[in-house]
Amino acid sequence: MVGRRDADEDDHPDPVTVQVHGVDELFRGSKRLFDRIGEQAPDRFEQVAQDAADAVRARVPRRTGRLASTVIAGRDGQLAVVGYDGGAPYDGWIDFGGTRGRPFLPSGRYLYPVALSRADQLQRAGSDAAVDEIRRFRWPSPTT
Repeated sequence: MVGRRDADEDDHPDPVTVQVHGVDELFRGSKRLFDRIGEQAPDRFEQVAQDAADAVRARVPRRTGRLASTVIAGRDGQLAVVGYDGGAPYDGWIDFGGTRGRPFLPSGRYLYPVALSRADQLQRAGSDAAVDEIRRFRWPSPTT
């Protein structure tokens, strides 16, 4: 019969061969990209910490300016840090209270509330660092 197909043909189509190129380059490129993001993000986090420290300095009470001068910001590895450097022995009492007529506030009055208010900026800084690195990244070309 003309035009009739064998039943075996429908049940067993010709095998398809698939080759994937560039997997090694993808892995190496991804590692390099993640490393670059990891190098850039902490710099952005540190800037947010500096901005938070400026806001804390502006909010703490001032008699002599000593407490404001002890507010520090910086980086510890990949972490952004904001705090007091201990140069004013009363920094904890001013911020947290607890004795001599100053009620204790576990979250503090200045440092922690300001740092917490910067959470969105911190997240945006990390996202911006990732997006910037992704945009300028040049993926390696596959070999063979």
